Amino acid sequence: MKNTITIIMLLLYSVVVFAQDEKGLDILEADSTWLKEIIKFPLSFAQDINYKGYEDLRFAKNWSKPEGSEFFTYAFVWNINLTEMPTKIMLEANMKLYYDGLMTAVNKDANLAVPESIMNFKEKATTNKSLPAFTGEMKVYDSFFTKKVITLFADVETIYCKAQNKYLILFRVSSLDFENSIWKKLLNVTLIKNACMISY
Repeated sequence: MKNTITIIMLLLYSVVVFAQDEKGLDILEADSTWLKEIIKFPLSFAQDINYKGYEDLRFAKNWSKPEGSEFFTYAFVWNINLTEMPTKIMLEANMKLYYDGLMTAVNKDANLAVPESIMNFKEKATTNKSLPAFTGEMKVYDSFFTKKVITLFADVETIYCKAQNKYLILFRVSSLDFENSIWKKLLNVTLIKNACMISY
């Protein structure tokens, strides 16, 4: 009986400590109906992504419904020790590691080898060459819901924090193409004003 109580106490303590660790890490603003999550680096499902920090995520309310108007729609920002300007090659390499690792970790079919993701990013024409922006199409196996290869469309924004000498990377992602009205909602997911001040 004492052992059981001790285990419960330890579990409760772990939950409280984790919740406290997340406080003050939010740097995204989104509609109150969007779900949120904080995941710290190194990512358990993609440890070859070699950064320190965390990602702050926001999920559209119906992101898990393939038949809906918000399927696989979410945004996330990397607040990490990234001091070099992001590039197309860097994004493609890291997103491949990210989605290959994630979908392999979620896959429950022992007989299935999850197909590798295919990444295709393009740099946008911007007036500020020191803050590159990108669009991308990602062919990804969906281990969560459809158990099929799906296309995810991505819009990527970079922010340089001069005082902290780091780049933030904001990803907006959806299974719905850029012409869909969901992108009006996605573009309303933004960074808070003092995002650069939040330590990773």
